[in-house]
Amino acid sequence: MKIYKLSFLLLSFMAFIAGCKKYAIIPSLKDPAYIRVFNDLNNPVDVFHSQQAAPFLTFLMDPKTDGAGIPNDAAVIGDALGTRQLFSLSYPINEANSSTGGQLIGYVNGSYILEPPVLYPVNHEYPGNAPVLSASFINGFDLSAWAQAPSGKHRIMFVVRPQNAVGFKDLSTAQRGNILLDTTVNFEKGEVYTLEVISRDLDNNKYGLYIRQEQFIHQSFQADKVYVGFTNLSGKTPIAGQYGSGFFFWDKININYSYNILNDAISNATYFSYNPYLGYDNNYYTTLNTKMDTDIPYLTLPLLPESSFFYQALIRTYSPVPLNNPANYQGSLPYFSFALSNADSPVSNPNTFPVETFRLDCSADPNTINNYDTRNSSVTNYTPNLNLVVNTGNTYHVYGTLNIMEIVYDRVYLMQVQRGFNEIPKN
Repeated sequence: MKIYKLSFLLLSFMAFIAGCKKYAIIPSLKDPAYIRVFNDLNNPVDVFHSQQAAPFLTFLMDPKTDGAGIPNDAAVIGDALGTRQLFSLSYPINEANSSTGGQLIGYVNGSYILEPPVLYPVNHEYPGNAPVLSASFINGFDLSAWAQAPSGKHRIMFVVRPQNAVGFKDLSTAQRGNILLDTTVNFEKGEVYTLEVISRDLDNNKYGLYIRQEQFIHQSFQADKVYVGFTNLSGKTPIAGQYGSGFFFWDKININYSYNILNDAISNATYFSYNPYLGYDNNYYTTLNTKMDTDIPYLTLPLLPESSFFYQALIRTYSPVPLNNPANYQGSLPYFSFALSNADSPVSNPNTFPVETFRLDCSADPNTINNYDTRNSSVTNYTPNLNLVVNTGNTYHVYGTLNIMEIVYDRVYLMQVQRGFNEIPKN
């Protein structure tokens, strides 16, 4: 299986430099802030939302406009911004790689097949693979997926654009004038911001910009723990949910969690049994009573001894999600799972899976989970394993991570923040 293959010496060096440069010719910024931009729009495919804005955007910071107020350039352009991927890291996954020609795996007529290739550029976030100055290590975390931006007040604009290979500045005036959001924000120097385009009301085409000033850069975290926080970024529950047309998360959400360990003694090639780690069996964590929260509390979870991640001297395996064969096989690595249920219709045991419970298994391979089409597979019931397995110098080590789970209508996006690998873990 694939495991992150990282150069120990290179990343140790990077931990000491003031800023990570993707291109050395770009001049440094004085007193920058750091920004990262996601497009959370994901059209439900149903009769209720045929007029909803297509989720393909251009991000503009400090746009230049013509006499009619139509943007034609900007200080920063994040073009071809498609719907974000289910899993994102705190450093660029696709740095310097073009998305053109990429293919997803979809489930069609009972089989998983390669879907037609994408014939135009798609960026799943800004900066992504853009040639910009990025953040350095802050509070021990690798934040190079955030771009440097001048601190201070800025005009932010998002434009709905066609899904093609034409750059924003070459689009027609009418296309550049399809403005979805236009607002002003203030970035404080040294602070880290995550910006997300969200839908406030799918039925009435109302959109907004969610801005989170990340507090994890100011908080203390233990290296030998795993941290998880949740926030609900769903807008008003669509009318489709009232007619049973698709699944949508509830306004108030109870969250329980378990830590699952494969029982090697009774598991075999066709049968798999998992036991809860002592003290971590369907524990209540929290209730999300509100939406669009920017202050995220973190659940502290244990990082098991490294021996727990090996069997007969071999590293254990991820879940083959969503190709679970046999059924319910979650791989052999220890993994966390969360049961999300309707807080307005509680159940005594969410893991009994009544109608109003959603189980999220954190058991998937981080290298492959984004390869599956979220519309045509069960991949939205999974995130990557929260225990980070890293191959450093042909030796496997397991690191703790900080994880932000963002609930958006019918799915959960995981943003995993990782430490620099300049120290061998002590677990």
